[in-house]
Amino acid sequence: MRLHAASPDPMPNPVAGIATLDEVLSHNAFRDPDGRALSNATLPFRGTWRETNRAVSALAETFAGWRLGPDAVVGVQLGSGPEAALTCLALWRAGLIAALLPLPWRRREMTAALAAVGAQAVVARTEAAGGRPGESACEAAFELDRLRFVATFGPDAPDGATPLDHLLDSAAPSAGERPDRPDDAADHVAVITFDPAATPIARSHNELVALGLAPLLAGRLGGGDRLLSTLDLAGLPGLATGLAPWLVTRATATFHQPSTLEALIEAARDATHVALPGRIMERLVADGAFEGLSPKAVFAAWRAPEPRLSAPVAVPGTEMVDVIALGEIALVASSRAGPARFAAVPLGPFAPEGLAPLIETRVGPDGRLYARGPVCPANVFASPEGAAVAIDAEGFVETGFVGVADRAAGRVMLGGRRRGALQVGGVSVTQVEAERAFAAAGIDGSVDLQDDPVLGARLRLTLKPGADALSADAAALALEEAGFGPALFPRAVVAEPARRTA
Repeated sequence: MRLHAASPDPMPNPVAGIATLDEVLSHNAFRDPDGRALSNATLPFRGTWRETNRAVSALAETFAGWRLGPDAVVGVQLGSGPEAALTCLALWRAGLIAALLPLPWRRREMTAALAAVGAQAVVARTEAAGGRPGESACEAAFELDRLRFVATFGPDAPDGATPLDHLLDSAAPSAGERPDRPDDAADHVAVITFDPAATPIARSHNELVALGLAPLLAGRLGGGDRLLSTLDLAGLPGLATGLAPWLVTRATATFHQPSTLEALIEAARDATHVALPGRIMERLVADGAFEGLSPKAVFAAWRAPEPRLSAPVAVPGTEMVDVIALGEIALVASSRAGPARFAAVPLGPFAPEGLAPLIETRVGPDGRLYARGPVCPANVFASPEGAAVAIDAEGFVETGFVGVADRAAGRVMLGGRRRGALQVGGVSVTQVEAERAFAAAGIDGSVDLQDDPVLGARLRLTLKPGADALSADAAALALEEAGFGPALFPRAVVAEPARRTA
């Protein structure tokens, strides 16, 4: 599926090529078959490029056997583990599109997103993030007529789901390449991520490579390096600091699903580059997580405007690269000028290392921040249901943020939180969506945000006068039983003071 640019004269992509990312994997396997591609102890195969390519082909054969048709959309809810990267590559090799679902989503959020893109299948974990995504996928399939297949990684697959783990250690029946791949396949849609209100944002293979270019250049990631990625691939930071740089540079990658501090330290022991959520850096440094470690660079991933709410924390002797996502619309990445100052959001065209610009920003007269360029969506995904991103005649997309243009310094000083959206960790939701979720759970109240040292923010629920009193745990349980994920669970519940009358 190739989507044509909404602007008649879009900014050129300086890294556009003809190879899709699964073809890049094949090239890596041909050039360095015995080189280490993946370093995950949980994988049942040797992590060489040859074996990784074989595992992807085995998965692709199964996906192609579903006979969904070219460019069918498949939901992927696998977090930051290696199975997420392998599944994306296999879907592309089978001629399909990956719609990436954040791991904390449950049935309600998942169903809305899958309906918005007309998904025909889902691949999920059986257990993760305190829930059972595989069961949520089966429940979504019961609600959506188009959803024909559910497949899972992990033990105890739910009834009706196809287990995939055994395919990682089996031989592929064929080479796994699509015979009908068009000449411009790298410009076709590869992934869909979601902005609030289940708004699908589609990106091509070439746009994914552009996303990863600024982080890998700023962090000087190369073929002999070892990259630890802890970020969910269902968002720009995970794609830009994990999947795309790994394939393009032929580095060795560890895709790690965080569980405990000890497990994270062990995974980072031999890493030269580490990608982490920026908000947990202060806690990790305070807990001594980097003692004895000496990575060349740390990619600190932020969801704007989180840097405004945090203090910059540096790891001595390590290059700090701030990767700032403006929702799912745009992403900027650059090294810090000093350990005590975050990298800035640039104003105007931004080109790392003297290349052609990857992004251009502008601030409108009303303070609204707009962006365009190879790292931004250049087209509108035709959604069967749900909202669509708006792109003007010059290719600029409104990010939802406001800012002040500092033209002397060439940067944008971001204002407050994104207009109408609530950001909890890697999950964004509109305030209307959040309040509808509470109403669906039988809770009468309004929501706002409280700062959180790890997730960036958490919801606070204010009960309406006359509503039954309940605790934060009771509200979370009600939301969970109604099919909503933990991003909506309130940190605190307060009562709205009764209005006095004369």
